[in-house]
Amino acid sequence: MVLGHYASAFLVRPHVPTAPFWLLLLTSNLSEFLWLVLALVGVEPTKPESILDATFNNLDVHMTYSHNVVPNLILGAVVLILVQLIWKNAKLALACAFLTCLHVWSDFIVGFQHELMGPTSMKVGLNSYGRFPYLAIMIEWAFALVCLTYFVFTEKAKGRPVAKKRMVVLYSAFTIGILAWLPNAYTPLRKLLGL
Repeated sequence: MVLGHYASAFLVRPHVPTAPFWLLLLTSNLSEFLWLVLALVGVEPTKPESILDATFNNLDVHMTYSHNVVPNLILGAVVLILVQLIWKNAKLALACAFLTCLHVWSDFIVGFQHELMGPTSMKVGLNSYGRFPYLAIMIEWAFALVCLTYFVFTEKAKGRPVAKKRMVVLYSAFTIGILAWLPNAYTPLRKLLGL
């Protein structure tokens, strides 16, 4: 997933309404940020090296420390401990740990395969970006819409209805942001942009 991970923050928002929303967004995509840092320093190399040459089905990624199952569970535990130490709120700590781990679990359906522990361990996931990238992007879009719909209905049930204008902005932003990647399923950005 790309933007769909951010939508998962809306799953927990109604249950921790006073939480800093930036923290929910950060933890929902923490594995991705860790991967980017590790890719930049050469620990988790990505091919092709330039995002301009990458497509969903030609990207070769090895996310040993950022996205593998066991390291992600460890990252979730670290997030749980740090959030509890800083905010002293068990519900928030659990929500952030859940979002951190949900990132990789979501990738099993929409994304690349990830190993359990390291490069030689069993791989899990559908590898939908490599096998059926158009459908993967559509599933990500549906996931985002489900997360937003859950947020809207849960907020209403808790007596905090979401303004119609805000709903339109949220649904539009995720729809445009996710579906804009459809051309990149098989065509690199360099070609799409005419560079």
